[in-house]
Amino acid sequence: MSSKSASFGPSWLQSAPMLRLLLPLVLGIWVQSVVALPAKIWLVVGVLGGIGLVVAQCKPLAWQYRWYWVKGILLQLLLVVLGMAVYTQQVVHTQPAILLQPGINTLRVQLDEPPVQRDKTYKVVATLQYHAKAQKAVEASGKIILYFKKDSALMRLLPVLQPGSIGWVQTNVQPIANSGNPGAFDYIAWCHRQGIYYQSFLSAQAITLLPSTPTYHPTTVLWSLRLWVLKQLQHYLPDSEERAVAAALLIGYRHFLDRELVQAYSNVGVVHIIAISGLHLGMIYGLLYFLLAPLERTPSWRPFKYIVMLLVIGLFTAIAGGMPSIARSAVMFSMLILGKWFNRNAPMYNNLAASAFLLLLWQPFNLWDVGFQLSYAAVLGIVVFQSLVLQGVIRVIPWQPAAQLVAVTLSAQVFTTPISWYHFHQFPLYFLLANCWVVPLSGLLLYGLMAVLLFAPFPLLASWLGGLMGKGIAWMNAGIVAIYQWPHAVWGGILLNSWQVAFIFVAIVGIMVALFQRRTIGIWVSLVALLGFAILRSVNFWTKEQQQKLIVYQVPQQTAIDIIRGRQCQFMGASVYWQAGYLRNFHIEPSRLWHRIQTVQVLDTQLIAPKIITLSHTTILWLNRPIANKTVINTQPPHIIILSQNPNISLQEIIQQWPCRQFVADASNPLWKINQWKKEAEALHLRLHSIPESGAFVVNL
Repeated sequence: MSSKSASFGPSWLQSAPMLRLLLPLVLGIWVQSVVALPAKIWLVVGVLGGIGLVVAQCKPLAWQYRWYWVKGILLQLLLVVLGMAVYTQQVVHTQPAILLQPGINTLRVQLDEPPVQRDKTYKVVATLQYHAKAQKAVEASGKIILYFKKDSALMRLLPVLQPGSIGWVQTNVQPIANSGNPGAFDYIAWCHRQGIYYQSFLSAQAITLLPSTPTYHPTTVLWSLRLWVLKQLQHYLPDSEERAVAAALLIGYRHFLDRELVQAYSNVGVVHIIAISGLHLGMIYGLLYFLLAPLERTPSWRPFKYIVMLLVIGLFTAIAGGMPSIARSAVMFSMLILGKWFNRNAPMYNNLAASAFLLLLWQPFNLWDVGFQLSYAAVLGIVVFQSLVLQGVIRVIPWQPAAQLVAVTLSAQVFTTPISWYHFHQFPLYFLLANCWVVPLSGLLLYGLMAVLLFAPFPLLASWLGGLMGKGIAWMNAGIVAIYQWPHAVWGGILLNSWQVAFIFVAIVGIMVALFQRRTIGIWVSLVALLGFAILRSVNFWTKEQQQKLIVYQVPQQTAIDIIRGRQCQFMGASVYWQAGYLRNFHIEPSRLWHRIQTVQVLDTQLIAPKIITLSHTTILWLNRPIANKTVINTQPPHIIILSQNPNISLQEIIQQWPCRQFVADASNPLWKINQWKKEAEALHLRLHSIPESGAFVVNL
C-alpha cells in the first residue's frame, strides 16, 4: 500500500490542522441555522471562552502541558461561536432593509444581469435601491426577480437592458413562493440565500430607464467581459446548441442550454463538464504552468510567473461567476501557487480544509450549496482513494494515462454518490465510460475555445477554429445523447433522507479505517451503520405502504391530481403531466418519488360529467370543464370538491346539489373566476383553497 493511502488516520489528522478548525466552524453555522440563538447568548459564550483561553495561556507551562485539552475545548468553542456569528451576519446582510408589501409598488432598481429568455418571459435579477412611499423615496435593499412579458415593446428595449442599467418600475410585487408540491425544490430557501425576497411580472411599459452613466463597479465590469465572450462565441459558433455548450464550458453561462440536453449530461454522469468546476480551472492551471515554465529559470522573472498565474485564475473565477465549485478550486490552486512560489508544499488535506474554511467565512450559505458539497466530496475522494484504486486499475489497464483517468473517476464517486442520491435521486450507470472520453475531449475543446477568443482580432483564423470547435461540441453532444438512450442508463427512484446519508458516510469512514489502519473496529462500525440504514429504509417503505392521500398539484394553468393508495396512485389531469417529459419530471415526479409510488393509473382526463371517487371513507367530487350533466347519483355528500377547467357554476348552485364545506380551485381556472369563488365562499362560510395563490392542496385521507 502506498504511503499516500496509508497516511489516513491520526497522522492524516495531524497533517491537516485546518480540519480541526473547519469542523467546529461548520458546526456553529449549522447550529445557528437550526436554532437561531439570539446574538446576546453566543456573544456572551464567546467572550467567556476568549477570557478563559487568555487565562489558560497565562498559566505555567507545566499546567498548560497537563491541562492541554482545556485550551483545545475553549478554542473549539470560539470557532463554533465564530460560525454562528458569520451565519447571523450573512442572514442580516441578505435580508432587505425594508419589507415591501404585496401589491403595487414603485421601485428604483439596478439590473444585476442581462435578461434571460424563458418560454413566455424574459427574466432578470435586479437590486432594490429606493422605494417610493408617500411621495418620498426611501432607501431599500435586497433583490427582486423581474419577469418581463414578451412583446414588441420589450424587443425594442432589450438592447439597453444591460447589467448596471437603472430605472423606476411600478409593478405588482409578490413574495417569493414555493409550489407547495410534495418533494419539490425549496425555491424560497434558495432565493433567500441569494438575497432575493420578491418577484414581479410586468410589461416593458412598466419600467422607465434613467440616463445611463459610465460605471466601473466590479460586477458591471465582469459582466461586460462575460458579454464580450458571449458575443465572440455568437459570432464564431453560429449553431445555437453548440454555442450554448461552449458558453457553459468556457465561462459557466448555462442560460442558453436546452433542458433535454442538460438532462442527458446529468443522466450519464458528466454534468460537471457544463458546470464550471475544478476540472476547468485545473486545465487552465496546467496550461499556464506549461506556458510560463521558462520564467522559472530566471530568478528575477520567477515572481512574475506566479503573479500572472494568480491574476489569471482570479479573473477566470470572477468571470465564471464565482460559483462555490470553482471558488473552492481557485482558493486551492492559489494556495498551491503560493506554496510553489515560496517553496513550501502543504498537504492536500490541509489545503482542502483551508479553502473550505475561507469560503465558509466569506459565504456561510455555501454549506447548503450542492456544487460546494459535490466539489469537496469529489476532491476528498480522489485524495484519499486514488492511489489505492490505481493499484487495482493498473493491473487491468496497463496504459498509465488511461488507468489514471479511471482511478480518478472511480475515486471521486466514493463521497459524491451519497450526496447525488440525496439531491438528485439517481445514479448514472455508464458514468465511467462517459467520463473516460468526455473529460479529455472537453479539455481539448476548452483550450480550443480559449484560442478562439485569443484570435478574435483575426476573423479568418477565429472562424476556422470556431467551426472546428463547433464540430467537436456537436460530436460530444451526440455521444452523450447516444449513451443517455442506452437501456438502463440511469438507476432512478433513489430516495434517501439525511439520516440515511449520514449512516452511509459512517459506513464509508469505517471502511477507510479498516483499509488504511487495518483495524477491525472499522468493519464493525460499517456493519452497524449499514444496519441502521437498512432499518430506517424498511420503516420508510412500511410507512408508505399505509398512506392514503389526495394531492392537487400546483402546475401552470393545468390540472394535475394524484389519489394515492399505498404505493399506487390514480392520476387525473392534463395529458402533458402523465406523459414523460420535462413538465412531469419537474412538477409531479418529485412527489411520487417522495411517496415511493410504484404504479400509476391514468383516469379519463376528458371528463365532462362530474366524477365521484371514494377513498378511506372520504368522498371526492371532481367537477371538470363546463358541466353538461349536473345530475350524479351519490348517496353521500362529498367531503371535498375539486373545481377544474373553469366550470360555469357558482358555489351556491354546487352546495344545493352536493352539500360540501371544502372546495379546491386548481390552476386551470382563471384567477378572476377563483376570486369570485373566494368572495362567495366567504359569504357562505365555506373553505376554498386556491392552488395558484396557496400552492398545492395535500390532505391525508
